[in-house]
Amino acid sequence: MAEAPIDEARAALKSIKGVGPKVAECVLLFGMHRVEAFPIDVWIKRVLAEYYPNGFPEFAKENAGIAQQYLFHYIRNGIE
Repeated sequence: MAEAPIDEARAALKSIKGVGPKVAECVLLFGMHRVEAFPIDVWIKRVLAEYYPNGFPEFAKENAGIAQQYLFHYIRNGIE
């Protein structure tokens, strides 16, 4: 699964009972080092709503998981 196309890997993980979109993305990002995976929780929803209302930038999607970590830290810790 670590080398499968990302959409196939997502689908395979979500086929496991109890695994939804966020958990699948977390497994891909943190367990399989798939940096294009982008877990979305309440904090990331806030970042997207506030800073990316028109969607996450296309240029950043290749490394979205890395960006997600910085965005999460930024919004969670209230850095100005």
